[in-house]
Amino acid sequence: MGLGAATHLLVGAAVASAYDDIMHGMGPLPHDRLPRSLFGDVGQVEALNQVLKESTGLDMGWHRT
Repeated sequence: MGLGAATHLLVGAAVASAYDDIMHGMGPLPHDRLPRSLFGDVGQVEALNQVLKESTGLDMGWHRT
């Protein structure tokens, strides 16, 4: 699997799990379903949050701990 395909898979999985959490009202989006290293870079988190917003139409995302 190439880097591009792996990136699409990661983003797709993140959006799908976030949408599931949103629909079940679990509160803040959990970090435990994504690689911990992703949250060490503010730019990556903001990019993932933007994809989530564009995909779901909801203004929510992951926040750094």
